[in-house]
Amino acid sequence: MQAPVLLQQAERGHKPYRLRCRFQIDPHPSQRRLDIEKVRIAERFVSDMRKQGWVHDGHWAFRMTGPYPKISPSPTIVPKRMLSARQMLAGVKEGMRFRDDGFKGAQAMPLLGTSDWWEFELSSVFVRPEIRVEIPKLHEEEGNN
Repeated sequence: MQAPVLLQQAERGHKPYRLRCRFQIDPHPSQRRLDIEKVRIAERFVSDMRKQGWVHDGHWAFRMTGPYPKISPSPTIVPKRMLSARQMLAGVKEGMRFRDDGFKGAQAMPLLGTSDWWEFELSSVFVRPEIRVEIPKLHEEEGNN
């Protein structure tokens, strides 16, 4: 009988992820002001991610995109429950009408020129130890019944 072979790496690797953060600034900022804010926000972003266990990969510089109009998050929109045809059948037999109420779940975006605040997005590469998850095989789950 052969001894079982352990198929596990001795050292756990780190998996890189590109993380993003957005910051808001007044419209039409000067290039100097934008550079100062970029550095300040990048330092804060790295320190916040360090608290969560992420390490900034120094080989990758921060990349900034924007400007975008500032979007205020709205409350969660819960769409109305749609009845199935089988559930509507009894009502239709009685003469009820089921019409579209015109629900729109999309939010209108303001134009960049009319926005009070602009948003810019910073992104860079962070690493953390790869999380390994064991998923049981189907035959192992069925054997425990």
